[in-house]
Amino acid sequence: MNKNETAVKLKCYPDEEEMRAAQLACCGRHCNACETPAEYAWRKREVDMSLLLEKAIEDELTQTEKEIITDFWFNSESLTRIAEKRNIRPPSVKGTLERAQKKIERALRYVVFYQQEIMSENIVSAVSGRARVIAASRNRACESVPERIKSLRMSQGLSVERLEKATGISVERIKNLEEGKKIDLSELLTISEFFGVTTDYILKGECDEQNVI
Repeated sequence: MNKNETAVKLKCYPDEEEMRAAQLACCGRHCNACETPAEYAWRKREVDMSLLLEKAIEDELTQTEKEIITDFWFNSESLTRIAEKRNIRPPSVKGTLERAQKKIERALRYVVFYQQEIMSENIVSAVSGRARVIAASRNRACESVPERIKSLRMSQGLSVERLEKATGISVERIKNLEEGKKIDLSELLTISEFFGVTTDYILKGECDEQNVI
């Protein structure tokens, strides 16, 4: 299979069942803020994959592998820092990470095949990598308002452009908020309502319950 054929296969279109599920999830108003059924289905695939990745980490890895991959993927710790904490050499940490990643990709490969209709190590790696970004956003400890806003957006696989359409807050303003600009009351209420979290969570991190699609 050449590169172009792989690209076409990777864009496997959502099936009728996915499209019906997307339509049922819609509020029914069909306004400009709504995603199309296809857009919803693509995003839901990615979020679902991130949840399966978390499940694979929990069920398929040893305790040591789980701790190291959590520190590296979700807590953004370097190999050197992880090695220092565990009193081992960095190459040992790297080897553990590689073994853990292979286990996770083996656990996810048939889900990727179901979604993309192709079995390829490169595609499994790419899809699991995207799932890892979403899972990391959901699991990372957020210490500030900008971090929590960005985490809410990324944990649901939303681009800033899509969030603009859904909330009416401009792309520029969303980026400003994620970079540390002060949030005003109307923006706070809009973001809180859209993501289904309390304003206290956004402002203080006091509630960690977040809705996923």
